[in-house]
Amino acid sequence: MSPQSTTAGTGASLTSAPDAAHHSESTPMNNTPLTWEGDRAPFAKAFIAAQKATDAVKKAATNPAFKTKYADLSEVVEATVPALNANGIGVIQVPGYDGELVSVTTVFVHESGASVTGVLRMRPSKTDPQGVGSAITYARRYALLAMTGAAPEDDDGNAASQHRAPPPPPADPVTTLANRADGLVGALNAAETADDLEKVWAKGAKLCADLDMKDPDKLAVITALYEARRDELTTNPFTKAA
Repeated sequence: MSPQSTTAGTGASLTSAPDAAHHSESTPMNNTPLTWEGDRAPFAKAFIAAQKATDAVKKAATNPAFKTKYADLSEVVEATVPALNANGIGVIQVPGYDGELVSVTTVFVHESGASVTGVLRMRPSKTDPQGVGSAITYARRYALLAMTGAAPEDDDGNAASQHRAPPPPPADPVTTLANRADGLVGALNAAETADDLEKVWAKGAKLCADLDMKDPDKLAVITALYEARRDELTTNPFTKAA
């Protein structure tokens, strides 16, 4: 069935840029504005009430290729259609395929008889039955989101309205407390004179303060090493500072 035949003379489409980025299922094609029929006033009143009652669209499905979550068609329907129905608006989605483009005609019809129609056309990434079916599902999902004004929540829930701090960079092994402590031990052992030892110990004052708070046992070991080396260097006439 061609995209034109699905519009049944009301042929209008959701607006989408013809050069939109490629999606995994399909590529959006040139589309035209919505088409209205009947008295808009009762429809508008009911539609606004439905939007106010629309539930948040949860991202519960997982994309294994990108390891991300998204809202699948059933979740979009569950979040939007009940609120529309409760306010006298029914939803009709009719798929079409002309051998090149997939189309989904979405009609919101009010109990008064008024309706609004939009068509979303896109080129499927594959033209086998699975590829066409996937594109139709994709188009149904995004057409329903676009026409209701709904949007999926971010993966962590409401993160779209919050600024998430970037994760801290991984710690440089050279600057970790344990590695700093190992460096001080090596420097204490390498000192050849009492003066060299005292300089090393003075440079390690900040590290010792950190160890006193976070690893007092390690500080005790290093302090014992410093004292032993000090005794060694101050009592050995060949290594004692001039």
